[in-house]
Amino acid sequence: GPNSSLARIPTHTAAGRAVGPAAISGMARSNLATASAVQVVSSTWARDSHDLFDFEAHHLHTQTFTVQRSVVFVRNGTEVQGLGEREAPPPGGDPLLRLAQRDGAFWVDRAMPSNSSKKLWLVVRDLAASGHRLAEGDVMKLGRFKFRVKQLVASACGGQQPELRLDESGLAGGADPPSQADLASTLCRICLLEGPGEDDPLITPCQCRGSIEYVHLGCLRHWIRGRLNLSDAPGGSYFYRPLACELCKAVYPTYIHNGRERAPLVEVPWTQPPFIVLENMVRDSQQHATRGLHVISLAEKVLKLGRGHESDVRIADVSISRCHATVRFCRGHFVLEDNNSKFGTLVAMKKPRLLEPGTAISIQMGRTVLSLSAQADPNPAVQAAPLSQQLPPSSAQDERALRLSLLTRGSTGNLSTGTGTVNAPPDQQNQQNEAA
Repeated sequence: GPNSSLARIPTHTAAGRAVGPAAISGMARSNLATASAVQVVSSTWARDSHDLFDFEAHHLHTQTFTVQRSVVFVRNGTEVQGLGEREAPPPGGDPLLRLAQRDGAFWVDRAMPSNSSKKLWLVVRDLAASGHRLAEGDVMKLGRFKFRVKQLVASACGGQQPELRLDESGLAGGADPPSQADLASTLCRICLLEGPGEDDPLITPCQCRGSIEYVHLGCLRHWIRGRLNLSDAPGGSYFYRPLACELCKAVYPTYIHNGRERAPLVEVPWTQPPFIVLENMVRDSQQHATRGLHVISLAEKVLKLGRGHESDVRIADVSISRCHATVRFCRGHFVLEDNNSKFGTLVAMKKPRLLEPGTAISIQMGRTVLSLSAQADPNPAVQAAPLSQQLPPSSAQDERALRLSLLTRGSTGNLSTGTGTVNAPPDQQNQQNEAA
C-alpha cells in the first residue's frame, strides 16, 4: 500500500516503546481531538518588499474560507484561492501552503515537498500564550533579519560555557608538528622575539608561510582582544565574530590545540547562566563583517532585540522596530515574544504542524498571512486527551514519515469561501460519492 514504506520507520512513545506510523495513525483516531473544519482568514499586503508583511497596515486584502478537506492555497496577485491537491495552479500562481486532513485532524505543511516551496513562518504575536518556547536550531526572523538559536543553557550545572563555533571558523588550529624545542630560533611575527615562551607556544593559526608563519599564542590573543573590543557587560554578555588574518585573509580558528589540550583562541568573559547564543544569518557575502554570535546572559534581565540604543542585540535597519522583540527565561524555558512590531517576529516551521481545535495560529508566507483555526467536531467518537500527552517525541525520520504519510493519505473535497464554493475535480467527487 502507499504507506508500506513507513511501517519500517519506528518512533517512540513517552514510555520508550517503539511504535510505527500505523500506531501513530491509531493514536490520531483515538486520542486527538477531531476537527470538522478549519476557518481560514487570508490577509495580503499590496506591497511586495523583501517578503515582508506590514502588521500595522490598514488596507489589506482579506478573504475568509471554511475548509473541510485537504487543500492547497495559492496566491495570484493579491487574490488567494484554495485548490484541490491534484488541481493545477493558475498561470502565475504562487503556492503558499498545504492544509492536509488525516484521521480527523488537520495538519499545516509546505505547499510542495520540494525545497523550492515557500518557507512557512509562525507568527509569534498570534500564539495563544503570546510567546514561543525556543529550542536549539530554531530560526527566527525579525523584519528581514534572521537569527539561528545556536545554544541554550538553562543552569550552571556542568559548568557549560558558550560554544563559539561558526561553520567555517570552528576548526581547530594549533602548534606545528615540529616540537616547541625545535622552534627556539623561530621569530614571532608580532613581537619579533625568538622561540616559545613559558605557557606561550608558537602556533600557525593561518595559511601564512615563511618568516611570518609563526606567532605566539599570547601575542595573537592580545591582537584579537583589541579588534573584538569585548565589553564588560553584566553576566558576561558579548558579541563574538570570527577574525581573519590581515595578510592571507584566512579566518582564524575558534580553538587551538596545544599537544592534547584544546583551548579557545579568544579569551572571552565568563557567561552567567541562563544564557542564549544567537547566530546572525548573513544574507550575502557583502555582509560578512556582521556575521557572528550574540552571547547574552538572562540571569538578571530580559533580552531586548531592536533598533533602539537600549537593545541588547541592536539591528540598524528600517525593517526593525525600536523594541522589536524580547527573550525571557521563565520556568526553565527561553520564551520569544513580539513587542507589537511593525513587520512581526516569526519562527520558521521545520515540520508539519497539527492544528489543535480551539487554538488559532497564523502562518506568514511573504506578504500573505493565513490565520487558521480548527473547529472541533461536535460529536467526537472518543473523548480527547490533552495534546501534550498525545504526541510522542519526534525524530528526523519520524518527521519525514509524517510528511510522506500526509502526502499519500490526504483527501480533498469542498472549500467554501465568502464568494462561493470551490469544488474538487469531478473524478475526486465521484470517488468520494462511491465511498459514501
